Amino acid sequence: MQDASADLDFAAFCLWIHSNAPDIEGILTVMGEALAQDTDREARDDLAGLIEDGLGSEHARKIWRNLMETLFTPRRGTIVGDARLAGQEEGREEGREEGRVAGKAEQLLRLMERRGFSLTEETRQRVTTCSDMPLLDLWFDRAIDATTLDEIFAAPSSTDRVPAPAQRPEHTSVPSQGLTDPGSSAN
Repeated sequence: MQDASADLDFAAFCLWIHSNAPDIEGILTVMGEALAQDTDREARDDLAGLIEDGLGSEHARKIWRNLMETLFTPRRGTIVGDARLAGQEEGREEGREEGRVAGKAEQLLRLMERRGFSLTEETRQRVTTCSDMPLLDLWFDRAIDATTLDEIFAAPSSTDRVPAPAQRPEHTSVPSQGLTDPGSSAN
């Protein structure tokens, strides 16, 4: 730790070279402790961010992030601290939104199955690859009362409860091949 503390920049360089070493956790711990002793918080925050960016493996980056959360939190008011904290919150929000979208898609598929619709792989893929939450909401609402899959996937109209989202090309056409209604053999 004394060597790392004596020249943090060189220690960071050595760390990047050895980021795939079997004992990376110990190496990162020593570096984190040496960095935590640095009294120049802004320089410390900058170097901590550079170290994370330069680590060669996701495993090492995960260990480093955990150490940094344990040893110190980048302070607000610094470019690195504010950017890192904003990025973390943005990433968490993106993850939550992706989870909500995936959950809605699964609910829609389950509803359509429970209603007796025969779902093709094409239909399942169309639902699971849709990332437009308002469109998934619209399809879900329609699936409650629809008698055909075409009714569910019809283009949004001005009378729909959910505002029509900006649509990508894969959401504008209604595939009719392979889709069947409940109670009929084919469409």
